[in-house]
Amino acid sequence: MQELFDIELRSLTAGVENPSILVGVSGGMDSMCMAHLFLHTIVPCTFRIAHVNFSLRGDESDHDEDAVCEWCKTEGIPFYTTKVDALQFAQEQSISTQMAARDLRYGWFFSLMEEHSMDFLAISHNLNDSVETLMINLLRGTGLRGLSGIRRSNGPIIRPLLSVTREDISNYVALHNIPFREDSTNKESHYHRNRIRNEVFPHFEIINPSFLQTIGTSMERFSEISDLLEELYKSREGTLYRMEGGVLQIDIKALKSEKSINWWLFTILDGYGFNDAQLVQIAEALKGQSGKTFFSPTHILIRDRRYLKVYPGNQDYDDLKVSIKVFTKPAGFNPKKAPEGTLYVDGRRLKFPLKCRRWKPADRFRPFGMKGFKKLSDFFIDIKLDVEEKKRQIVVTTLDKKGVEQIVCIVGKRIDDRWKVTAATKQIVSITKV
Repeated sequence: MQELFDIELRSLTAGVENPSILVGVSGGMDSMCMAHLFLHTIVPCTFRIAHVNFSLRGDESDHDEDAVCEWCKTEGIPFYTTKVDALQFAQEQSISTQMAARDLRYGWFFSLMEEHSMDFLAISHNLNDSVETLMINLLRGTGLRGLSGIRRSNGPIIRPLLSVTREDISNYVALHNIPFREDSTNKESHYHRNRIRNEVFPHFEIINPSFLQTIGTSMERFSEISDLLEELYKSREGTLYRMEGGVLQIDIKALKSEKSINWWLFTILDGYGFNDAQLVQIAEALKGQSGKTFFSPTHILIRDRRYLKVYPGNQDYDDLKVSIKVFTKPAGFNPKKAPEGTLYVDGRRLKFPLKCRRWKPADRFRPFGMKGFKKLSDFFIDIKLDVEEKKRQIVVTTLDKKGVEQIVCIVGKRIDDRWKVTAATKQIVSITKV
């Protein structure tokens, strides 16, 4: 196994001379095996060991920490440890205990790497873990990326044991008499992963004793195909989809020209919280009129005329940051040459201070170039704003001679014709959304 480990480690750290590696060690069989392999590797590198005590199993957790610490002292390896309350963190963040432990673990690991300028983080996931992940992904519903199991590397994270089975690790540990701690919860089947490991895999092994290697080979193929599709996906950025002002925009015409519309929707909207049933409904909405709205736990999707637009949900619409500047009109000034998002009005016609607020359904103004008044709601229809865009609109107002509020402009969109810059204007007010 040492030779296989060294080949994998060399491959994963290629391009970095004498890499500095943080090795995550829980004290269990897998991670202690990896620590031993690092201790005897012929690959030029330096490594340090880090352990997180999650306080989930009382004295048992403390004994795990002590065991890793003692091994590091015996072998003369730099050792870092931290103790956290994963259960309390999970309750505070309203997430599962497993997710809390993961966030705490990686957050601390990455802070250590930054503090000590380390290149890689080694995690002891093995082939069993990867196949278990594949099964969980299938049960939840997944795309090709989920069929690839756990990745060999992800940014600075490397997994040099990923092609090795748990049985191989167990045999190696026994052969070299490597000490390790047994997590008592591994034998319980409360969690999905443990149930798959303890109850499902034994049946697979009866059908195919080499099922782990067989599925592992399939996952490699899925991973290669997934990488190719990822390149295709990235190549469409800017034409099929784009981010603009924090809003995802999917070009409907371009989407309809694709052969696999459902795949594109699944891929582009991955991570936005829309479920499979909604994705089917969104695909159907492409055939209908604009205005259809879909809600996920985190986002809002609107079927607009030209685009599917995805906005962050629970948006704070009280953000009224507007830049207002006053300056003397320079020679040759042309208000039509304003920077994008900036509007110019005649300052001498306004009564200060100006007021910024959200628009109201009863608001009216005289759009630039027109003689009559128009409701803002009708104006928004004319310029084809969708529901979410309407919510975001800000108006700047002033008071007329009778003390009645009048709209100066819709920020970033249009000024009221009464305050336009003319040849007689001497003072300019610029209005820009920050």
